[in-house]
Amino acid sequence: MSSQVVEQIESLLSPVLQTEGYELVHVEHRQEPSGWVLRVFMDKAGGLTLTDCEVWNDRIGALVDGAGLITQSYSLEISSPGLNRPLKKEADFSRFMGEQAIIKTFAPINGQRNFHGKIAGVQSGVLTLEDRTNGTVSIPIGDMASARIDPALDFNQKKGFDL
Repeated sequence: MSSQVVEQIESLLSPVLQTEGYELVHVEHRQEPSGWVLRVFMDKAGGLTLTDCEVWNDRIGALVDGAGLITQSYSLEISSPGLNRPLKKEADFSRFMGEQAIIKTFAPINGQRNFHGKIAGVQSGVLTLEDRTNGTVSIPIGDMASARIDPALDFNQKKGFDL
C-alpha cells in the first residue's frame, strides 16, 4: 500500500513543484520506530535552501492532507537530495552526463552487479557507463536496484585561506 501512496503523492506534487521551478526527486513513505514518516526530496537550480524546506513543508503538508492520501498520523520531512543524489529517470542520467555514478543492478550483467564509473550516455532507457572495472557497459534503467551520483570531493584543495 505504501508504494501506491508514494505514486499518488508524486502525481499530486510533481506538477505543483514543476510550476514553481522545483524538481521532485524522490518520495518515501515508511513506518519507522518513531511512527510513519513521509520524506520528500526536492531540488531547484542553485540548490534548496532551509527557507525553501520551511515553506514547502507547510504547502506539501496541506496538499497531502487535503487530498486525504495518508490516513494515519505521520511526520513530514522536506529535504535536498544531497550531493550523492539518487538517479531514477532517464532525464536524471542525461542531466548528470559526464559525472561519476554508482549503480547497483537487481541481477548480474556480465557477472557484475555493482558498477562505478562515468555516465557516458543514455538513450531509450539504457545507460552507457564507463565502468572502472569493465570499461563501457550498457545498463537498462529498469534493471537498476539503485543509482546515485558519486561526487568528487577534494578535501585537500585550499580555498580562501592564507596562513
